[in-house]
Amino acid sequence: MEEAKSELNKDQIHEALSNTSVELHYVFWGVPREVQILRPDPDSWSPLEHLIHLRQVAEVYASRVKRIVDLEEGEDLPYMHNFDEDKQMSYVDLDEETVKYNLGQFMQARSKLLNNISFLDAEEWDKLKCVHEIDGEITLRQLLIPLVKREQEHLAQIKELLGA
Repeated sequence: MEEAKSELNKDQIHEALSNTSVELHYVFWGVPREVQILRPDPDSWSPLEHLIHLRQVAEVYASRVKRIVDLEEGEDLPYMHNFDEDKQMSYVDLDEETVKYNLGQFMQARSKLLNNISFLDAEEWDKLKCVHEIDGEITLRQLLIPLVKREQEHLAQIKELLGA
C-alpha cells in the first residue's frame, strides 16, 4: 500500500487538483439538464450525480487538509474517518441540485485546499500527517493521491456519459 500511495509527487498532485475545476467546466459546458441527470442504468450515477459526489469529496478534503496543515506541534495527529459515499449520496435530492451550484461549491472547496498546499515545501508533504480510519498514519501526500485518482476516474466517467 505504501508503494502505491507514493507514486505521484507534489507537483503532479498540485497540477491535477488545480486542473479539475477547468475540466469540469469544459465537460458540462452547454449540456442540457435532461442530459445532466440521465442515468445510463438505474444502478449508475448521472453526470450531475458524479459532480455532486466530487463536490462532497472536495469539501471533505479541504477540511482535512486544513486540519493537517494547521496542526500545532505537540497536538495529536488529526483523525480522518473514511468517507461513506453511499451515505452522503443518499441525502441528495437530484431535483434540487444544479451544475452551477455544485461546480461553484467544488471550486470554493478546491480553492481552500490549494491555498493550504500551494506553498508547502517538498519535505512538508511527507512530514505533515494524519491518522486515517482505514489506512492508519499517512502523510499529506498519501492522503491526496487517492483524491487525484478518484477525480480522474469520475472525470472519465462524466466524459463518457456526456460523450465529451
